Amino acid sequence: MTKQPTPDMDKGGAAEEALRLYFQQLGAFVRGVKVRAGKDHVTDIDLWVYTRASVHARHVAIVDIKNKKRAKGYERLIWLKGLQAAVGADEAIVATTASKEDLAPFATRMGLKLLSSQVFKAVMARYSGASDRLTSEDLEKMWRSVRLEGGETLAARMETNLVEIGLGLSFTALNIWIDEAAKLLVHSHDHERVPAAVARAVLLCASLVAIAADYVGRTTAFGDPESRRTYFREGLVFGNAADGSASRYLGFAERVATDYLDKTGAAAATIRSGFQRAVENLPVGPFIDFFSRPAAGRELIDAAIQLEAAAFAQAAPNFAGLPPEAKTIIGLLIDYAGLDRRKFLRAADQAISRGRPNAETDINDGTARTVSEPPKDEEKGPDGLLL
Repeated sequence: MTKQPTPDMDKGGAAEEALRLYFQQLGAFVRGVKVRAGKDHVTDIDLWVYTRASVHARHVAIVDIKNKKRAKGYERLIWLKGLQAAVGADEAIVATTASKEDLAPFATRMGLKLLSSQVFKAVMARYSGASDRLTSEDLEKMWRSVRLEGGETLAARMETNLVEIGLGLSFTALNIWIDEAAKLLVHSHDHERVPAAVARAVLLCASLVAIAADYVGRTTAFGDPESRRTYFREGLVFGNAADGSASRYLGFAERVATDYLDKTGAAAATIRSGFQRAVENLPVGPFIDFFSRPAAGRELIDAAIQLEAAAFAQAAPNFAGLPPEAKTIIGLLIDYAGLDRRKFLRAADQAISRGRPNAETDINDGTARTVSEPPKDEEKGPDGLLL
């Protein structure tokens, strides 16, 4: 028997979940994204779909689900084309159940893809209610109940983090998500009773770390190991590796030392070797080692999908039970935060509550002290087979 949508999920939400599952079955990483310009909320992207097309190519598509509450079809296509340009997506797709408007010719002229009403209805019939995930609304409700240092809610913090997706995948975004995941892990460590919502936020940030690392690393897919290490070292330390920022800064320091301190060049050599030692001792060192591995790309996208699924799973967050790829990312983040892996990756410590609002557990003494009601048995949807 198919699980029915939750009462607070409208038809648009059910359509998003069905299409999300459809694209995930195709091996894509899928998120809903809010688009901002400065402090202003511009619009929402129903689905942001990231695919590893090949060892050196990545593909980002945005999907707009047209329903009766929105503008007419032709206007929506024009709007979507502009949104595609604004977020730098490779492709834009509109999905509609409307059969009265013949949008296909106009969509082709606009360079857009159209998921026809017939195909859309087939996806809905196949995948609607098949997901056992929490909805985004469920998770945001949980996050609103958690206060971080300074009084900010976890919901506000995560909204800021997720907005970075719409600004583009880059070393800047990668560094932000690494820092944010580490801060949440420290928050978990410092509080005796930790809401499962925090663990879910860590998992979601970790999934974005994996996706961003995969994306920025695509350009060095065929590079030798040392060039890849240099690329990630400069990007993670200076925030930008494409323009050789680190080399310019280091070269400037060496020239100043040679011109004004030591004409022999010995001081410049000391600066260079000291810089290299300092970088090796930075907490980003393990990330550099992992991201620069030749096979890292495939592992990263697998980890991203696993981590995102764990963040929205109905089951309690369980770092220790994650697949190897996902657990590697979590382990690197724990190390970066300066924490003990054993505290987070022991099975007993991760019996966190089911993740419903107000559910908390004590993860510091190895017990699972849950204050939420026990989970009820749920009916499973059909196996997700591709159309």
